[in-house]
Order: sequence, then C-alpha cells, then structure tokens
Amino acid sequence: MAAIAEDEAALLRLFSRAQFTALLQTTLTMQQLKVLLLLHVDGSLMSHELADALKISPASVTGLVDRLADRGLVERVADPADRRARHIHPTARGSHLVEQLMAEGAGHRVALLSRLDDESVQTIATAFAALRRAAEQVYGRDVALAAPRTGEGPPVRPHVAGAD
Repeated sequence: MAAIAEDEAALLRLFSRAQFTALLQTTLTMQQLKVLLLLHVDGSLMSHELADALKISPASVTGLVDRLADRGLVERVADPADRRARHIHPTARGSHLVEQLMAEGAGHRVALLSRLDDESVQTIATAFAALRRAAEQVYGRDVALAAPRTGEGPPVRPHVAGAD
C-alpha cells in the first residue's frame, strides 16, 4: 500500500503542472468551480443543498450563483411542484467548461498510455476496473452512473486572468 501511495504522489506531482493549465487560467474562484463541479455531477441542486455541500451560508450561495449566472454558466429553474423553489442547473456553457477542464487531463493520460506496451495498458485497465468496482461499493453505483447534463452550445474557453 505504501508503494502505491508513493507512486500516486509522484504521478500527481508530475501531472500537476501540465494537467492543470486550463484550470490555472480560469478566472473563476475556487468556490465557483466547486459549484460547477457539484452541478456537473448532480445535474441540478437547490441552493440549500449547495450550501450544505460547500459548508457555506445560503446567502453566500446566492452570490456565487448570481455571478455564475451572469457569466452564463448556471441557470435557476422553477420547481414545477413549488414555484417558490428554484433548482440550479449548469447551462450548456457551464457543462462544457467543466468537460473542457476534465478533457485536458484525459489528453495527458492518453499521451502517457500511448508510451506503454499493450500488456501494461491491459494491466492498468484491469486495475482501474477493480478500483471502480470498489469505489461503487463504497460511494454507491448511482454516483458512478450519474450522467452529467450536456447540451449543444458554443464552446467556452477558460477565462484567462486579465482578459475580462
């Protein structure tokens, strides 16, 4: 187990600079990114659910959502059962931004895997399948199967600091 942890830490250090270029270029705050990531996974959340997940006040969530809505990354949708309640959804632009950030990391993984022989790639695939099964047992299969909401829309480039 210690050897796995050491290798994982070394890989994370090697990946960090190259893999997070787009993330480092965004002008979104960490809290705004957290909101987008939560919505990407869940598809829709109420303000109080976001506040609970982020461990912040509902008033703070309102400000975060307002700023994300101003940028066209989230939208508030009335609950058909209770018109006073509002669900917060990622827009196509918001989903695309999260997918773009995630895709950057995937590209680096593909580049690394392409340097390995077929047997090594198969070994890694088998290990990741086993890790996924273990994660589904620990965290629930519904989390692994949750399909993020995607939609047609214009591409969103990560905002480069100073470009706004």
